[in-house]
Amino acid sequence: MTTVLPIKGLRFNNEMGLNLAQIIAPPYDVISEELQNAYYEKNPYNVIRLEYSKSLPGDNYRENKYTRAAAHFKDWLEEGILLKEEKPAFYLYEQHFSSNRKNYIRKGFYCGVALSPYKEGKIIPHEETLSQPKVDRLELLRHCQTNFSPVFGLYKDKNELLNNYTEGYKIEQEPVIDFTDDAGQTHKIWTLTDEHLIGVIKDFFKDKSIYIADGHHRYETALKFYLEKKDSGPDAEKYGHVLMSLVNIYDEGLLAFPTHRILTNSGIDSATLQEKLAARFTIKELPPAESRDELKYVLEKHLTGAAEENLPIGLYTSEQKLFILTLKKLAETEKPYPWLDAVILQKLVLSDIFGLSEAEIKKESGLYYLRDEWEAKQQVDRHQNQAQFAFFLNEPPKEKIFALAEKGIRLPQKSTYFFPKFVTGLIMLQLGNV
Repeated sequence: MTTVLPIKGLRFNNEMGLNLAQIIAPPYDVISEELQNAYYEKNPYNVIRLEYSKSLPGDNYRENKYTRAAAHFKDWLEEGILLKEEKPAFYLYEQHFSSNRKNYIRKGFYCGVALSPYKEGKIIPHEETLSQPKVDRLELLRHCQTNFSPVFGLYKDKNELLNNYTEGYKIEQEPVIDFTDDAGQTHKIWTLTDEHLIGVIKDFFKDKSIYIADGHHRYETALKFYLEKKDSGPDAEKYGHVLMSLVNIYDEGLLAFPTHRILTNSGIDSATLQEKLAARFTIKELPPAESRDELKYVLEKHLTGAAEENLPIGLYTSEQKLFILTLKKLAETEKPYPWLDAVILQKLVLSDIFGLSEAEIKKESGLYYLRDEWEAKQQVDRHQNQAQFAFFLNEPPKEKIFALAEKGIRLPQKSTYFFPKFVTGLIMLQLGNV
């Protein structure tokens, strides 16, 4: 039985006159040092100070980014900048956004979810994780005992039963949060405290699994922290849940984009790489793309169908050449494997050709990830971050990915990028407040 819980969430106090567009931030895993500085400058109460505090020269175990985050958090609670909900609630959420000149509304809700090891089948991952982010998130959790950003979870509700239950409630109530951020996205949140509807939602999930779309590191960190605390005394159960934002897999606003791979100085030149690739792939050179729109069009044209038998992958080299790699016939021993382009790239290219071990890939040793195709191309052109090759993947097939996840098959880390991210700073959860 999967347990979802109404929570006494924390949110910024509407009566303090704060501009919410100035105090939210993206989740930590997409924030560069440049962005971190920008969010620090936006507002003294920007949530970046909690979610992703700066490291400073001279930091030590007594004074560091985690102790500073905890100090800010304590001060904001005492000053009334952050308020805790008086009654447990589910937080109904609408995220209005646009992508490729089309408008979308993604609907979901914030809640607490009881932690459960993956082997129990209540919470199902779909990607492998990286080691370093979990070390960072665990230290933050130890110091603050609060989820500042949610794990992004998905559930199956093909008939949209939950949406039908909650739409009427939203019509009758005023949202407690309603603003448009600097990226043009509008965020609306309603507090649902109706005991009958709470019961309906809890019952709905009793025979459901939750799939992690984004936030595998945060979930695994929360579970590890709970296990650390489990033998600490009678109050250990207050750590046994995590903040989640849940969305129906069939929601029209659920978009999934690929994450591309950038190989850094590898010791292999382009000619040698092509020679090695030719053993497993058909290689077709394309005319160079001279603009963002042109590159996007070319990749969409040639990569469509990445979930099919041929599994095309894009390759861009430091000689400013663009290729499409099409997988040749699979060996019989390979056919049972979950062949998706991210898997093909990791096994047949990153591992077999570049010699990257699973441990090196998890540590991002010799490679890194970007979602923006044009930025990836430019970094290779400029040799920025020692970028040598860019590998472009296709939009991930959502239903196939989660069908594999149900069988216990986890894809390489960063196989998907669900867009847009859930921002940090709307709803937070101090552990124990369920």
